[in-house]
Amino acid sequence: MIDDISQVLRDWAFASESGLQVRTVEGRDGTPKLQIRIDLGLLQMETVGRPDGIRPFGRESLLDHYRQTAEEHRARTGWYEGFELSTPDCAALRQESLQYYHRRITRMALQDYAGAVQDANHNLSILELLKAFARDREDWLASDQYRPFIMSHRVQALALMHLSGQEDVKAAFVEVERGIRQVKEIFAEQQRLDEFEDSSEYASLDELRRKLEARYGISYRQRLRLMLDDALRREDPDQASELRSQLRRLETTPDNP
Repeated sequence: MIDDISQVLRDWAFASESGLQVRTVEGRDGTPKLQIRIDLGLLQMETVGRPDGIRPFGRESLLDHYRQTAEEHRARTGWYEGFELSTPDCAALRQESLQYYHRRITRMALQDYAGAVQDANHNLSILELLKAFARDREDWLASDQYRPFIMSHRVQALALMHLSGQEDVKAAFVEVERGIRQVKEIFAEQQRLDEFEDSSEYASLDELRRKLEARYGISYRQRLRLMLDDALRREDPDQASELRSQLRRLETTPDNP
């Protein structure tokens, strides 16, 4: 077996100006692998389970392992009290989340939006686990700062998934509107609400919303109606009332479509 991958790198040259370079290849085991080309080589990831293909403690991921361990503790003692994640545990989970991040952006670039949503969900679940059980609060905060970013990626993937399938514009637009609210709520929870409108997370979702409006001719009135339908489905009376008020105000300005 030849371990030198110089020929592989020569055949797939790194081009810094071309953006993220990703591809799918067939592994020697016959399963697909995801690859990212970087300046000093490449990253290769599995498409199932952990991106590195390792099964920690015999389970699919560290997240699964610690979740199961927490449940076993509760079964023995009757409650979760006493179960904690040490600083090394938290560091290992952060490392796992980095792997899932690399796979998420690869899947986004390859338009595997469903896979990207799954990887975003994995990392959001890690944040919830750290919030609940991290022994040192700083270990949770060190990861929680990325929650708006992960949520923004998840929303973009969901919206693009709706568009790439049956081109469900309504579902995609509602997903973006709902996502903007969710990200704003996270900033508020983190006591960073003053940073929301200048954040990259809001900028990326607002840009996607504007693109949808322009491409599919969604007017302000239609936007409000879509949001109202979503609020009614979610049984959110406060938002539904506010949206009805905005629509009523539009009735006095007939030139507004």
